Parts: sequence; structure tokens; C-alpha cells
Amino acid sequence: MTRPGFVLKVDERTPDLLTLSGSRVQLQRFPTGTRVLYPPDAMPSSDPVPLIDASLATPVDAIPFPAQLRPGMKLTVVIGNVHPVQPRMRFDIRRSIVERVLEQAARAGVDDVALVIAAGLSPRWAAKDVVAALGDRVAASFLPDGLIHSHDVTSPELLEIARVAGESVLVDPRIAESDLVVVVDVCHGRRGGCVLATGATDIATINRIAGFTGSTAAVGEVSRAIKDAVNVFAISAVLGQPFLRQPLNFLNEREWEWRLPEQLAFAAARQLVELLPIQGSHRLYAAPRADYAVLDVVAGSPEAVVSQASEVWQAANAVFVPSADTVITSVWGSSIDPGDPIGSPISAAHHALVDRVGNHGASPLVRDGGVVIAFHPLSRLFSNRLQSPSADFFDKILPQTRDGREIHERFESRALDEDWDLTLYRDHHAPHPLAVFHSWYAIQEVASRLSEVIWVGGSRESAAVLGHRAASTLADGLELAGELGGAGSITYLHGPGRATGECQ
Repeated sequence: MTRPGFVLKVDERTPDLLTLSGSRVQLQRFPTGTRVLYPPDAMPSSDPVPLIDASLATPVDAIPFPAQLRPGMKLTVVIGNVHPVQPRMRFDIRRSIVERVLEQAARAGVDDVALVIAAGLSPRWAAKDVVAALGDRVAASFLPDGLIHSHDVTSPELLEIARVAGESVLVDPRIAESDLVVVVDVCHGRRGGCVLATGATDIATINRIAGFTGSTAAVGEVSRAIKDAVNVFAISAVLGQPFLRQPLNFLNEREWEWRLPEQLAFAAARQLVELLPIQGSHRLYAAPRADYAVLDVVAGSPEAVVSQASEVWQAANAVFVPSADTVITSVWGSSIDPGDPIGSPISAAHHALVDRVGNHGASPLVRDGGVVIAFHPLSRLFSNRLQSPSADFFDKILPQTRDGREIHERFESRALDEDWDLTLYRDHHAPHPLAVFHSWYAIQEVASRLSEVIWVGGSRESAAVLGHRAASTLADGLELAGELGGAGSITYLHGPGRATGECQ
């Protein structure tokens, strides 16, 4: 049984605490009285098959999965990847789920089966991604015959399946024509809605429900419309915290519990990055993989699965803490941009404000008008192939305006006409060009409630482009926060894991 998360109140006996900034790791002294929110302990993964079988046999608000299968039916398995897990899973739980679904389908005599990767605006999968996630067995059985494909939100072959508020909802043809659609996904944070709505529909639908004018209610409406048109059975694995092995094993432990192996690993990581900034960072952080304990597997109707999986995740990761005047967070590059040990400024801002500070319950972790302080260098680093739209957004749009409505009205349509960026999405496994727009809208939604965002160790030029401030040290950042109405009560979100702060 994993130890739950807790809040440590810093006093004179508290040791220096770990902070992550891009690829840098260091120990930092925090002011007395700071509340440090530790997530639950990370645990290695274990055999998930018993949980999977139990969920398929006793689903929520649905008849057992085997009873839904019959010979001659058309079965489609949809693998959700709208919000990829970072760091990546060492063993992908979706492989076990898909294998069990396919085995039961084979026993029932179902031979018309295909797989669809529903990633929405995230990168489409290449064959190597299918092998890495679903394993050689599934890849060898389905890839050679073209029975696995990654959904294209821009495809002209998408079919209308419903209308919501007078607007067409288009989906992947294989999904529209199926007798049963099984949605396989993972729950690793506070995100709701069936993956079919934001992962397997057309770009216009995704933009309406998840873009500037989007809302949770809109996602729910589209999810229900799809469910009314197609028989959908959902299954979701609820993940624990990332468990990292050597040379990053020190990230799993609380500082006062570091033994000699963790102390040596931390010292080696710090020295390697300091002495060989680029080479050391890539060697340590470019593609780390983590184990994730499977807390539960929930199957049944899409609405019930989304709701129950979210409840399980929140119950396992909730830590009660008062709302603070200032919230401090690390931003670890390996948690935001795949293959990039540092991470781009926009991805860093999204991780800090949306995934970390915005990942809370009914009450915010930081009070309205408070301050967020984040550790990250904000280096202007964008992959030419994977992040071309993000680089253009940062260099050409943000210097003109940071207002979400103006960006939505002036620049979105241009992004949809950028042939090269769309080619990168369709054929070269890059995010859709609208992905960065959606990221920015979410960033601004959180930032609009704050008086300031301050980046410790961040580039002043990059911070200015984001509309934020930069400080050289945490002490400088806290002094600036105090001048802007922050400081006061302080909460530090510790480590690379993700807890949900439930405010008392």
C-alpha cells in the first residue's frame, strides 16, 4: 500500500528541498512556514490482468463485456492518447487491456476487428509507437493488414454521426460503422470527457468544444451524442505516480529519506548537467520511462467510467492544503515535451499553470490575485519538426497580442491554412497546429486570476513574451511576489509527480 501524500510545514529543522528546472536539479532552502505538498509515494507497476478481467466482467452501468460480443459483428478498439502520459510508461497498461479485449473477442468468434488511435490534436502514431505501446503481438497481428490507423482530425473521409447545437459532429469512418466501439484510455489527472469527443472527431468539433469557446459541458454534449449514435463500451486504467529507476531514483524519495544510492544519484545528475549541459541533459532526461502503479481499472458506460475513474484518481491523490497567496512549482522538462530534456517556454507555462497549479478541486490552490513562481529556464528551444507552430506562435503572435479572444479571431484561421504545419501533423507525427492555441487559452484562463507569474532562473526575454516576470533566485522571486500582493502564505508543489490539492 502506497503512502498517501501529505503537507510538510517548513521549520528550522527542514533540509533543503529538491527543485527541478528544465534539466537542472538542485536543493533549495525554502522560507520557514512554507507548506510543501508531497504527492503520494510512487510505486512500481504490478500485474494488472486481474483488475482488467474483473472490470470487463462487472462493468459500471453496462452489461458484461463478453455478453456484448457475437460472431459477425464489427468491433473497433479505440486507444485514447489525447493527453499523453509523461514521463512515458515503461510498460503501457493499454497493451494488457487491448490484449484481453482481443482475446475475449476471439473466443466469441468476432473476426472483424480494427484498432484506431485517437490522439486528437496530439501527434499521430507511427508504427514504432504502436509497437512501443501495444507490443509486438498486437502490432504483428494488425499492422501488416492495415487494421491499425491513427485518426486524422483533418481527413475528408470523416462521417457525420450526429449534430449538436446545429453543428455536424464527424468521426472516424471505422467508428461510425462499428457495431461496438471499445474505448481504452488511462486516467492520470483531472481531465473529463470521453476520448471519442476530443480524440476521434473532426477539427471543427474539437475546436468548438476544447478551444477558446469550449467547455466541459460542450465536451459532455458531444460525448453523449456519439454514444447515442454508436454502441460504446469504455475501459480506463487509473495510474499512480511515476516511479523512476536509476539514475533518477532519487526523485521517488523524500529528501530526509535519501540513502547513499539516492544521494549519489542526485550528485551525479547535478554534476553531469552542470559539466555537460546539452549532452548531460539528453543522456539523463531525453526519454525517461517510468513505472506507474495501476490503482484501479474501471469499465462500463463512457459517462460512468470517466466519472468513477476521476473519483478514484482524486481520492488516491488528494492532499488537503489551505489556499495560498503564493504557489511555487518546479517544471521538469521530461514531464512536458517528449524527447526534449528542457522543454519549450509555452509547454513550461502550460505545465506550471494548467497541469500543476490548475490541477485542483473546487477551490484554487492559489487565491485570486495571488502569485505563481515556477522554476524553469524558459530557453527559446523549439523542435523544428515537432514544434514549428509553437515557435511561430511564440515569435509572431504573442509579441502582437496575448489576448485569447483576439488570437482566436485573428490567427486561428491562418493556422488552419498552413500547409507545411498540417503536413507535419498528417505525415510526420507532429501536433496539430491548433494544439498550441488551445494550450495558450488554458494558460491564460489560469493566469487571468493571478496578479503575476514569476520564473526563477528564466530568460527575461521569454518571460516578457509570455507576459510574465523573471527572477534570478527564489529569494528575488518571493520579494517581487510580495510587492505584487503575493508572498504571504506559500505552498510549494514538490517533485515531478502530480497530486491534487484539495483546499480546506
